[in-house]
Amino acid sequence: MRGNETRSRFVNRAAGRLWSGQGRLDLPDVINFRDLQPFWSEYRSEILSFLTQSNYTPAFITLVEHPKNYLATRPLARLSVQDRLIYEALAFEASEFIDPLLSKSVFNHRSESLSVHSSVDWKAMRIEARRVLARNKALVMAKTDIASFYEHIEIKALLMDLTAAGVPDSVATQIYSFLEGFESQCHTWGLPQGSAASGILANAYLLPVDNFIQQFGISFLRYSDDIYLFDSSEERLRSILQHVNRAFRARRLNMAANKTKIYARSEAESHLDDSRSDSIMYDLGLKKPSAVKALRLFFRDAVSENPANERNVKLSLPLLGRRGDDFAFSWATANLKEWHHLSPRILRYLESMRGKEGELQALLETLMENIPTVDYPLLERNIFETSIRCHIRSEVLRAWAWKIVRDRNRTSYPREFAARYIGLLGTSNDGQLLKMEYEGEHDIDVRRALLVAMYEAGYMPGGLLKRLSNHPTMLKWTARYLLRLQPPSKIPLPKF
Repeated sequence: MRGNETRSRFVNRAAGRLWSGQGRLDLPDVINFRDLQPFWSEYRSEILSFLTQSNYTPAFITLVEHPKNYLATRPLARLSVQDRLIYEALAFEASEFIDPLLSKSVFNHRSESLSVHSSVDWKAMRIEARRVLARNKALVMAKTDIASFYEHIEIKALLMDLTAAGVPDSVATQIYSFLEGFESQCHTWGLPQGSAASGILANAYLLPVDNFIQQFGISFLRYSDDIYLFDSSEERLRSILQHVNRAFRARRLNMAANKTKIYARSEAESHLDDSRSDSIMYDLGLKKPSAVKALRLFFRDAVSENPANERNVKLSLPLLGRRGDDFAFSWATANLKEWHHLSPRILRYLESMRGKEGELQALLETLMENIPTVDYPLLERNIFETSIRCHIRSEVLRAWAWKIVRDRNRTSYPREFAARYIGLLGTSNDGQLLKMEYEGEHDIDVRRALLVAMYEAGYMPGGLLKRLSNHPTMLKWTARYLLRLQPPSKIPLPKF
């Protein structure tokens, strides 16, 4: 077992992701884990004591079906803070042995990165792909990725991969024990989605595939399971793809047929061409008068494509929002439901439109009244977060917030934000009702949110926080944090 000083460094790095907002990028914490920061030295000691256990398994896992598009979802694992810190600390420790073995062709999840998914690293891979093509005008390009990659990683094979990479047996065994516990507790398998730790371990799992591709003597680039291959012969690329698919199957993986393609030279250059967006970004930085018009056209073209160019929509909306430009306002209000998987980005744009607060409130009320929000949990959660951020006091939203808080069949994270909406923007009587809900609530995350909501509603029975300050769960830290707050201190809103 490695020393506490070494492990403390990895635990601190995992905690840094929480404080930076990266800890739950897709599922942000209702108060940014602010209740843990003041007590970090003490809490870290608890985490380090758990890391001495060779067979540690996660205590409780919630799977959240997070939308990828209008129809499809991916199962994000919502780990407790304790379990997340332990899992990521173990992965960071393993990464010191994995990283040196990675080819320079691999662009994701290096140990120094805090991000689950880094747009900087993704763009760096695309820039390098353009360089590869520019150096040899005879090359064509193939692109592929792996179907449901994390879910199909076999943890017994991963244990052997980690050992082969030089990861100490004690660390590899702890990672295996954690993942075995993960698989046994929920209806999924492989690696938990939504954590940088899984990206680090996935790199170890693909090391044999990377080495196999290198044996063909061709240029290749990889970001997670997205792979670019380059060769002068389209027929040879086809043959290499078939060999790579066999290598995948040996790892219990499958090539995603609908995302596998060989591009002709001009198609490859067009696929990788970011010159238009780069030019707009550059001109905006120089504050050129023509840049805003170019940005508007860029957005218009993105939503006019069939299907719409989601990548360019995600790029252009924040740029329009930072300038208070309402060019995309009508599109955003009309498409928020259909594009609910991008609702955080769309709502941030709508929030930035000064003078349109009434239209935003009407939109949010209409959505809550007219769609089955239980089927749109991310949108539901984001509606309350936007309402809190914009201080939208609405009887319609308050009524829905109470309905959601009281529905214990709903996933917990919209209930947490609904509770906080009531605490901040409800009526003078809501504090007592929140206390009643707290007393009957069993989900620890919702109970924590209800505590915060009671405090913000101005109704916190004196002895409750003192009793909870010695509670064996995370509520201990929340209670201590609330006891330390001095008016007019504000509890932070979630980071985006």
